[in-house]
Amino acid sequence: MKKILLPLAAAAVVFSFVGCQKTGTISGQVVDAFTGKPVEMPTVWMDSTIYGTHAQKYAYKDMLKEGKFKFEKVPTGKYLIKARRNKYILGQQTFTTTDKEPNKEITLYEYPDTVSPGLYVPGENSTKIANEWAIFSTTCKESLAGLRISFEQDMKASAPNQKKEKKKSKKDIKLNKLPDAKVVDAAVDFLYCNPGSVTTAVEVASYPAATAAVSAHADCQGFDQDKQGIFPDVSKKTDLAVEYRAEGLFAVKGTLPKGKQLVVVSSNGKTLQSYYLEVK
Repeated sequence: MKKILLPLAAAAVVFSFVGCQKTGTISGQVVDAFTGKPVEMPTVWMDSTIYGTHAQKYAYKDMLKEGKFKFEKVPTGKYLIKARRNKYILGQQTFTTTDKEPNKEITLYEYPDTVSPGLYVPGENSTKIANEWAIFSTTCKESLAGLRISFEQDMKASAPNQKKEKKKSKKDIKLNKLPDAKVVDAAVDFLYCNPGSVTTAVEVASYPAATAAVSAHADCQGFDQDKQGIFPDVSKKTDLAVEYRAEGLFAVKGTLPKGKQLVVVSSNGKTLQSYYLEVK
């Protein structure tokens, strides 16, 4: 008789422990990371759980018109919540609830899959900061980045399989000059899109930009016979805060020092892009 009662008692203890686990409500909204507007009718789910807006018994489908969701009686713990909609890039977030704080309000971000890589100023009419300086960029190591002040371009360069002309007219040579730095406010609020970085955050820092001798930056490749270039003063670094928004999308915020700056975007110690800005 004792052998039968002992397993029953143990089962009762386990049932009692599970039954008393604290639960809460997970709610929030899915918004467009660029415009801040709700993403209508998204699909939201908590990974590896029964909670999802696609479930047949989900009771708050009407809220999805405003991008809102709600999951009730969710046991406390650590979860990964995701949001998806057709023609939008996946948004996701990890969160933890506790017995003291069983409820959680979450904002999930998505963005259209038509967005091209680059730096943006978000808003209802978001604008892209075109990297006009990209063709002037060189590849650097310790110097991080370097810009050519100008370079000549042969507009009638022969294809590899064609015969080269013996003489070239001056009219065939185009002098490309480095575009002026883009004027921005000191307080920046950017979005950086880089599909190559799905969840690993990029690093963004700003450095004073100054004209310097190319010979002092031997680690940079691509200067040809240039004597001077534009380089960042790596001793005066200003870190900008980077926060994950959605797959391949990061919010970049901070305050830039006055003057001309080189804003360098990097990942794992490798420079991805550099932007030539001027803070008034």
